Formats: sequence, C-alpha cells, structure tokens
Amino acid sequence: MLLHNEARRLLVEEFERTHEAKRLAETFHVRIWTVYHIVEKARRNGTSDLGTIHNGRKPKLNQNDLDRIKLCIYQQPDITLAEIIDQLKLPVSAETLRRAILKMRYTYKKKTLHASEQERPRCEGNAPCLGNWTRKN
Repeated sequence: MLLHNEARRLLVEEFERTHEAKRLAETFHVRIWTVYHIVEKARRNGTSDLGTIHNGRKPKLNQNDLDRIKLCIYQQPDITLAEIIDQLKLPVSAETLRRAILKMRYTYKKKTLHASEQERPRCEGNAPCLGNWTRKN
C-alpha cells in the first residue's frame, strides 16, 4: 500500500518515539519492512516524502534558447525556421523548432498577395512571398 506524505511523516515520528515497527505496520496497514524502509529513507535524505519521477525525453531547447527564439521572432517577424536555426546555432531540426514556437503560442501567417500585388516583378515566382509569426493571446 502506498502511503501519502503526511502518513509517512507520522509513521517516522511515531517510530522515533516508540520504535515499535510491528504495531506501526498494523496501524498503517503496511508490512514491517515498509516501516523500516520509510524510516531509513527519512534518516538518509532528511525527508520521507515520495520522490518525483522525471521520465521521458528531456527537451532539447532550454529556457535560454526559448527566450532567444522569442527575441529573434520579435525583432524579425518574417523570419523562417531555417534562418532561426542558423542565426541562433540551435542543435535541433526545423520540426522541433516549429513545435517549440507553437508551444509559445505563436502562429505563422502566410502573406497573401492581392490581385494588384501579384503583377509586381518580385512576385512573379522569382522570390517567395513572406509571412509573419504572430503571438496568440
């Protein structure tokens, strides 16, 4: 049976006062070795609280990287993912960067050309039309 943190503290306090592991095991509905294990953990670590488990893949971008990305987007809203990776020398793929930017609540709006703009020389297919990163509220 898994004891919550408050029950663990009470168990340790009572054991330190009485040293009656069998009675505590019966009271808390655990095995005797569990009492000894919790008390030993409290002596070794200074606390009997349950530890947190940090499973899973660790993020490749830390908070400093995310702050630099925000600043880069703020300074140049029409920047591409490849340009961000090159400029900041990030060790991630474009897809990883895209996901990180979306988690920061940014969206990419592609600039659409109106009929009058489509006939300008730069938009005849020679140069890509740019868009902007914007932050959602």
